[in-house]
Parts: sequence; structure tokens; C-alpha cells
Amino acid sequence: MEDCGTLGDLAQQSERACDVMIISDDDDDVQQADVKQADTTDSDDDVFEDVPRADTADDNDEDSDDDVFEDAPQVRNTEGFADDSDDSMPELGTIEVTAGDDTEPRKRRAVVTHRARLVRRSHHKAHLIVHLLSTQLLNHICTQPSTLALCLSLIPVYVVDRIQQHLVPNRREIRRDWASADLHYFLSSFQALKFKHKRGRCLDVEQGFWEFVETRVATRAWHEPMLLVGMLRVLAFDARLCVGIRTPELKVTVKESVEIERMYKSDVSWTGQVQGMDICRAEELDNGPTELNKDDQKWWRGSVPQYWCEVFDQVSEQWLTINAHTGTIERPTQLASGGKRGPCAFPYILGIDSSGSVVDITRRYTRDFVNNTRKRRLESSRNVQDSVWWAEWIKQWEREHTERDIHEAAEMARRTERNTMPRNIKDFASNPYYVLLRNLTQHEMVAPNSPVVGTIRGECVYLRTHVQKVCSRMAWHRTGRTVKDQEQPIKHTTTMRKGVECVSEMYGLWQTQVVCPEPVVHGQVPRNEYGNVDLFVPEMLPHGGTHVRDPGARSMCKELDIDCADAVVGFEFRRGATVPVLDGVVIATESRDMLLDALREERRIAIVAARAAAETRAVQRWRRLLIALRVRAEIDSTFASRSSRSTTTFTTPNTTFY
Repeated sequence: MEDCGTLGDLAQQSERACDVMIISDDDDDVQQADVKQADTTDSDDDVFEDVPRADTADDNDEDSDDDVFEDAPQVRNTEGFADDSDDSMPELGTIEVTAGDDTEPRKRRAVVTHRARLVRRSHHKAHLIVHLLSTQLLNHICTQPSTLALCLSLIPVYVVDRIQQHLVPNRREIRRDWASADLHYFLSSFQALKFKHKRGRCLDVEQGFWEFVETRVATRAWHEPMLLVGMLRVLAFDARLCVGIRTPELKVTVKESVEIERMYKSDVSWTGQVQGMDICRAEELDNGPTELNKDDQKWWRGSVPQYWCEVFDQVSEQWLTINAHTGTIERPTQLASGGKRGPCAFPYILGIDSSGSVVDITRRYTRDFVNNTRKRRLESSRNVQDSVWWAEWIKQWEREHTERDIHEAAEMARRTERNTMPRNIKDFASNPYYVLLRNLTQHEMVAPNSPVVGTIRGECVYLRTHVQKVCSRMAWHRTGRTVKDQEQPIKHTTTMRKGVECVSEMYGLWQTQVVCPEPVVHGQVPRNEYGNVDLFVPEMLPHGGTHVRDPGARSMCKELDIDCADAVVGFEFRRGATVPVLDGVVIATESRDMLLDALREERRIAIVAARAAAETRAVQRWRRLLIALRVRAEIDSTFASRSSRSTTTFTTPNTTFY
């Protein structure tokens, strides 16, 4: 047993001695030295020959350690390893750490800023205003008597006689039986004029139009449409001058946002890229007009003109679209898109009649207004003011709606609703007519038993009108409604409140009813758990109570010993917390007259006191002024006469006193 204990202790000591870590100075690599153990062929007596057993109780710690490690085998040094006999520590090398200010700061990731979005929206609105006002100027020129006389002189006599046969001589009204062939007959004579196109620049719009009529050379894209509108109006046709407006995209990219911020900070005057201001390419205009080649002729006429005209057909009661550059009647969608299936090239298309009234006719010229064109208009903006800005601004140019206008608006609305089913899943998010379940917010849900109007990739499509708002009990309470008894929550939502996940129970409108507050009994106003009265809507006022909105009503109620409670009309966020908004007090109706009389008397006393204080201050100021005048008069009478204005001077080296 004694030999076994010695063998165990010696084995542990041998393992500690063999785990030697050698650090090389050449390659700074840490290697573990290999230890050659004793040959197993030797006898056990040779290995553990004179190793004594450690003492336990009588010897001290130092003697015990010496006895244990006295005859331990030494590790033989091999080539390439450090010598363990040397007491000096091995050289570990030098590590240098440099910390300075020359490190480059971490660059912030560029994002689209609020200023960039605001600049883009302002640029978008400016385009609309400028285009509309410029088209109003062109339309005004078309209605001038001199312009109409000039247009009439260009129409052949046989054309005028043919069209005049369908006019009533007394009332000058076009009969309903006028044939569309007369319009085609007129357009054939218009095509016979054979206009030429050249590039040129003219600052005066009216002068440029007169030069165009004289020379038959169009230098601007609006010359031919203006002439066609004038000819149609002089022949008693109801014609509109139409314009397609290309506006900057409302969506701002990161690159554009960085450029806007750079120009804004550098304080350099700059203008954004003008899109659609004129069909002519201003950068290619020369000092004088030049003849267009075949490619430019194709580009000038183009597949999508910017200006054209509309004429009302009395037979079909529809507006016909006429391309003034070709003199042909075309389909609205084909004219604005340049092809049979292409999207509309203009987010805004306006028509102006002879009276100057403006009509937004974009819906008639686009195949997919909701899913395509609407995204490029202000109606798609999340800002409420921007979304309604265009509709409110254009009202100043509208006239009183006639039966024809109402019929036209209804037709465009039916056309829009007929082509609003999106073909892509991403278009359902902004569609005002259809919705998917994935696009609903946590406060929305489809009403129960709502019909499915379609499917797309296995998902059900519902009407947007079937989407109902769901709120919690407190949210419905703030709108003047309360959840009915024994109603189960229709939906559960998860929210984070102060870092804690909370589950809210949501209820629909059909699960609520109008709140019925407790009445005032014996002059005592009912209160909530906080000692106030919830008065978010007028219907929440307790029966038999009166809401008095006066800052001093609460203090006066205390003086008169009238029971009152503060009225909570809403909540606001202040310093990161929700704070109730108090507005006056709620008292019993029988105490209303007494409280109002006391408030009027207090206000009268305050006015009298303020007037008395003002009179006192005025008297004090007058007294101070009179004293100052008397002192000044005494000084003048004693030292100098103000009337004679003595010129005696007292001079010092630096100052002269008069």
C-alpha cells in the first residue's frame, strides 16, 4: 500500500514537470516540448529508487515540498528548444499599440432626408402650377376675337357652308343630328395645310403663334393644337385645349437626397431637372430655326404629344380626342400611352374649355389609373395635406357642374372602378378598392361574413369597404363608445410597453354601443377612478350636468362650496409620458347660474382693480414728470435763461461745455 501511494504522487509530479511551454524567439510560435518518458524495459526499482514518502503531520510545508521534488527526473533538452536550466525569462518580443486621432471616422449610411422629400414635393407642385398657368395663357389666346377671325380665314368656304347647314340660325346651337362626317371633312381640310416644323425660340407666345399662322412653320409643340382649337371654336364646336403634364417623381432616391443636401448646405442657387416643360429639346435649339430631318420629324410628331384637343360629339355625348399633329381622331388611351398596351405617359392630363374652366381628365386617358398613374400623383402621398392639395387647388378653376359634367365624371369613375383589380401582390398595399389580409394593420380586420371577390396566388381578395376598424376598450371609450356586455374580443394584438410585451384585446364597431354616463344625483357629479369626468365627446356629459369652460371655475366652485370635477377632453404626450388635457369643470345644472354670476362678478372686480392700478401708475408717472419739469425750470432760471440761449462756453483741452 505504501508503494502504491508513492507511485500515485510521483505520477502527478511527473506530469507537471513534463508540461513545459517553450517560446521561440525566431518565429514567436508557442510550441509544447515533447518529453521522453523512461524506458519501460527498465525495472521499477531504477525509476522510483530513492524517492521518499512525503511526511504529513510533523514536517513543515517547505520540507515536504523538498522531499517530494528531490529526485524528480529532469527533462532532457533537445535541439531547437530553450534550456530550462536558465533562470532568466524567455524574450517574448515587443508589442506596440498606437492610438491616435489619425483614424478615419466611421461614415454614416446615407438615407433619404425629410428635406429632400419636401423639396421634391415642392418641385412637383411647382410643375403643376407653371404648366396650368401657361396652358391657361395659350387657351386665352385661342379665345381672342382676332385669333378666331384669323382661324376662320384659314378655313375653306365650302367647309364652312357644309357645317353651317347643321346650325339653327336663330339660336346658333348645333343640332343633335350633325354627323361625325362633318368633323372628318373639316380635319381633311386641316391636314391640307401641311405645316412644316423647325426649331426656334420665341419669348412672346402670341407673337410666335401669329408668325406660325403666317409662315405655316411650327416652332413650338402647341402651335398646331392652338390653331385647331381656334378653328373648332369659330365653327361653334365645343372644343378643349388639352395638355399632358410630366412631373418629377415623388419618390426620392438616396443619390438624389445626397445631392439635394449638398446643394442646400453649399448655399448655391440651383434648379431641379425640368421634366415635360416643353416637348422641344431646349438644349438643341439654335439661335435661328433649322430644318428638321426625318428622324427629328418622327420625334417632333412623336407617339405621345404633349398638347392636343378634344371636341364634344352631340350624337354620342362623348368627347372625341384629336391629335393636332396628325389631324386624326384617336383613342384616348392610345394617344396618351403611345401604343395599345403601354402605360400613360402623363400623371396629370388637363382640359381647358373656352370659358377657362379646368377639368382633370387623366382617368379617361389611362388604362390602369389606380395601380400605375395614381402612384405618380400627389394623391398617393402619405401626407394628408399633400394628398388633398391638388383637388383643393384645382377647384378655383372649376365652374358650376352641369349635367354634362356630372355625366362625364360618373363615366370616368366607372372606368376607374372597372380596371382596379391589381395583377401584382405588391399593388394591393396601396389599392383603394381591394385588399389582402397580409396588408391589414393591427387595428384593421375584414368584417365577418364578407364575400371573397377574387383570389391571387391562393390568397383571398376582399373589398376595401369591408375592412373594419378594431380598437381596445380604452380606445373605444375615447370615441364615446363602450363594449357591450358578454362580447368576446375579435382580435388580439401584441404591443411593447416599457420593454414588456403586452397583449391587447380588440373589438369591432358592431361590438360597441354609445356610452351612457351616470347622471348627476343631488348635486354630486359622478367621477372616474382618478376623480375626473371623461368628456372626450359631448355625448359623455352626465345627465343633469353642465360643462363650464373657464380657467377660474374650479377655484370659484371651492369658494361657493359647489361640487365639481375636472373635465378630461383628451390626452397629449409631454416629456415622454401621456398627460390628460383638462378643460374646465363639470357641475350640476342647478348651480350653473350661480357659478356664472360669481365668475362675472369676479371678472368685473378684476377689471376695476386693473383700471385702478393703471390710474395709479399714470398718476405716479405724471407726478414724476412734473417734478422733473419743475427741477429743470429752477435750474434754467438759476444758471441760464432758456429763452436767450446763452452762448457762453467753458473750454477744456478735450471737451467743450455749452
